Amino acid sequence: MNNNYSVYEPNLNTLTAKLTRLNAKLARINIAPITWKQVGHRDEPHPSIENAVVRYIDLEVEGIVPSENGWSFVATVVHTDDGNIIRAVPGYTVPAEYRDRPTWCDHCKTNRVRRDTYIVRHEDGRVMQVGSSCLADFIGTQNPNGLTKASEILLNAFDVCDAAQKREWLGGSNAISAYRIDLDTYLQNVAAVVLKEGRYVTRKMARESEEAAGSGVGRIMTASSDAAMSAMRNRPHSPGVYAEITPEAEKLAHDAREWVLRKYSPTIDDPEGMSPDAIRDMLIGSFKAANTSLSDFEHNLLSCARAEAIEPRLAGIAAYIIEAFRRSQPRAEAAQLNNAGLSRIFAMFDSAKAQLKHPAIRLANEAGQHLHLSLAGAASKNAGFVYVKANSGFDAAYYGKISPEGKFFKVGSCPATIEPLLQSFANDPEGIATKYGRLTGCCCFCGRKLTDERSTIVGYGPVCADKFGLNGGKKAAAAVAPVQAAATVAA
Repeated sequence: MNNNYSVYEPNLNTLTAKLTRLNAKLARINIAPITWKQVGHRDEPHPSIENAVVRYIDLEVEGIVPSENGWSFVATVVHTDDGNIIRAVPGYTVPAEYRDRPTWCDHCKTNRVRRDTYIVRHEDGRVMQVGSSCLADFIGTQNPNGLTKASEILLNAFDVCDAAQKREWLGGSNAISAYRIDLDTYLQNVAAVVLKEGRYVTRKMARESEEAAGSGVGRIMTASSDAAMSAMRNRPHSPGVYAEITPEAEKLAHDAREWVLRKYSPTIDDPEGMSPDAIRDMLIGSFKAANTSLSDFEHNLLSCARAEAIEPRLAGIAAYIIEAFRRSQPRAEAAQLNNAGLSRIFAMFDSAKAQLKHPAIRLANEAGQHLHLSLAGAASKNAGFVYVKANSGFDAAYYGKISPEGKFFKVGSCPATIEPLLQSFANDPEGIATKYGRLTGCCCFCGRKLTDERSTIVGYGPVCADKFGLNGGKKAAAAVAPVQAAATVAA
């Protein structure tokens, strides 16, 4: 196996030390060592220090796939209560028939408790599943543990090389973690991260963002799976820093897991004429069985969704349950709202930007959901659009944008309540602005606290109303007049 890596220079010494330790383990079982060599380098501007660069070392890493008497190791099958997880050598696809095979050994013809079994392939094309204790007899090797230990060391070596590409210090142990994390809790954290960011960030996207940021383009992103793990560990110690698990996040996590189970589980035969016991056995079997029509990735996704708890090494696969579900949902990317559309909102911003440098509109509903509307900057690729976000913060959840023609382009994570709130404001800006003022005690345009009697009752000030083209708030003021008159009579 030969792979190329672009290693962040500060990680190189730590990486080589780890590979050296792995080679020492290989030497103890008489297996050829992992080799690596530098084949070049590239420099990128430092993300924060002017006139400085960071260097990436181009590394070529090679490992010999363990083999004996014509048999080569190709995969480890990790057996769990909820399905098999396949760890195959790069470039090899394990035959689908092994995805739901029990801890069976093709040599001793027994099925007993085993944590892992191993898939080996002969140079003549035969593929077999063998338990570790049977490898010596089956293959005829003088080193019975060589294949299994060497294969795990080799997989770990390529894992640590992949980690060394990240612009962060490479440390800690590369051993397999012994603990598990609750799947529902983890998916809720992934959903919370995705809803806050407005998108799912893969580890590849995170690495690419680091490279782009090194060139002065964009900002560094964190993979959604890593952000969720960090939130699980650190939220109790740093409340308010990490994405909160809202009812919406809980629902997204639940729906995503159920969707994977429904979509990828094997189909159930027609139960007509079957006994209750047979139907029960069929249902249980379909839940545990593999679907041989799936790709390796889809199969692993299903196995994770079936689990109640997962090992941390499977967190990246499990996190994608959320994104797979989101991508399956229909997206009305250019859905135009009814009635007058949202062009009225643009008329208000056109009026305000002649007098204000950064005009903004704040909206809220009785459920406590808040929106912040602002104009995209002149240098933005969306110049001329209005951004719709959860609040004014840089990291606020992004829901979409409104075009000058009054069309709302929403992201996949946009809650269903956003469009009705926008439409209500476009249809009756004075009425919705009044509701905002009464809900929050602040003006929906400038955000300042309402103090005088008229503004408190109307819900916004006359100065802001004029700037946003609401004709001085006369409609709302007229509605307030009878209330003020009644108060005068009563006095």
